[in-house]
Amino acid sequence: MFSGVFGVLAPPLARRLPPAAGTWLLSVGGLVAAAGSSTSLALLAFTLAGQSSLLSSRGHWSVDSLRHVDPVATPVAAAALAALAILALEAGLVGWRRVLAVRDACRLAALLPAHGGELAVIPSPVPQAYAVPGRPGRIVVSTSLLRQLSAGERRAVLAHERSHLRHHHHVHQSLAQLAAATNPLLSRLPAAAGSACERWADEDAAKASNRDVVAEALTRAATSKPAAAASAVVLAAAATEITIRVAALRAAPLRLALWRLALLVGLLGATVAAVAEAAHDTERLFEFAQYAYRAQHR
Repeated sequence: MFSGVFGVLAPPLARRLPPAAGTWLLSVGGLVAAAGSSTSLALLAFTLAGQSSLLSSRGHWSVDSLRHVDPVATPVAAAALAALAILALEAGLVGWRRVLAVRDACRLAALLPAHGGELAVIPSPVPQAYAVPGRPGRIVVSTSLLRQLSAGERRAVLAHERSHLRHHHHVHQSLAQLAAATNPLLSRLPAAAGSACERWADEDAAKASNRDVVAEALTRAATSKPAAAASAVVLAAAATEITIRVAALRAAPLRLALWRLALLVGLLGATVAAVAEAAHDTERLFEFAQYAYRAQHR
């Protein structure tokens, strides 16, 4: 339940937090919420799985005693087991796709011209600017976009892309996608995390330049098209929500509202506490079944 509430409240509340704090809450907090819901499903299913002769013989507990004290109805436990298997498969597929995307990004970074250091200027009539994670990460800007921007706007775009690489924003987005795959109630987190990462990079660019220049650079780059060969972890400067981001840059930077932060952290804490309590109750069930087993085999 707490995971679902987090999935509903986190995106709008994170939008009202400084982007760095919002990004961390959406990615790591989403992963905690997803882990909590998955553990809850596993606990629901484990009492049913524990009634198998294979597990009971290895764990030395009485199946009859466990079945007698089990508060979870068999259909509920079976449904939890099926859901756990399906969601684990979905999370595994999402994780594998993200691994492949990072691999493709690293290969793309290695293929880019090396003479410009982290910056790779590509001759193209299409306005493009994006960050490519790798070892090292690279910033790609097309000649067409450079011609459209003033010197200050170029610095702003480079600072934006540098922020993506420095803070590993592709990792935050991957965590949010894994969380959503693990728990469908968290399906709004990936889009919210992507938006928060872009606003984080915008704020870093504003520190290196100024807010109006960054807003103007975003407006000019709004016609940019993503690179056809770009992987899913490549982050473009003007990829999403340009109007909202420009409005945020025209306004004063957001301050950290402790009550919003406390609310989201409290939800995560309640999730962890509820799962810990459920795990303790499940452990007591099996301890009782083990006690009954020992009494029967004296």
